[in-house]
Amino acid sequence: MAQGLEERLRVLEDIEAIKQLRATYCYLVDAGVAGDASKLDELLDLFTDDARAEYGDYGTFEGKEALRQFFKELIPGVLSYSAHMVHNPVIEVEGDRAKGKWYFEAACTFSMANRATWAQGKYIEEYVKVDGIWKWKSLKVVFDYFTPFDEGWVKTKDLVRQLFPDTT
Repeated sequence: MAQGLEERLRVLEDIEAIKQLRATYCYLVDAGVAGDASKLDELLDLFTDDARAEYGDYGTFEGKEALRQFFKELIPGVLSYSAHMVHNPVIEVEGDRAKGKWYFEAACTFSMANRATWAQGKYIEEYVKVDGIWKWKSLKVVFDYFTPFDEGWVKTKDLVRQLFPDTT
């Protein structure tokens, strides 16, 4: 019985560590958007060296150097503000590997249009434990909408395609 209890406790601790991974990501991405480039290495350390991240129309990035360019140049060039909110995590742990899915909402400001927006969607993720620390192996963002704050998703579901028709 004790081993069963220990195993269940380990799974709960792993789930909590993965929740902390996700929360840390949100804070660090938002700091980078706000212009704090000093957190970039800390953000990249949340990923494995060969991580794959898919960000919808923004592209797919493989490895830390591709992610560095994404977080250092693309995101701060498009957004001047963001505040991530994540919820409803479903995390399944199997040893040193895990899968997760979350809903997210993010209040954002598009730099070029100086327009307040809401983004909403899902994170679909795979994690691995590296030297006792959970990291992303893969991360996929599925956007349900990216809408102007004053219009809502019924009127304008995909503001990104309106503002950047040649890049999506």
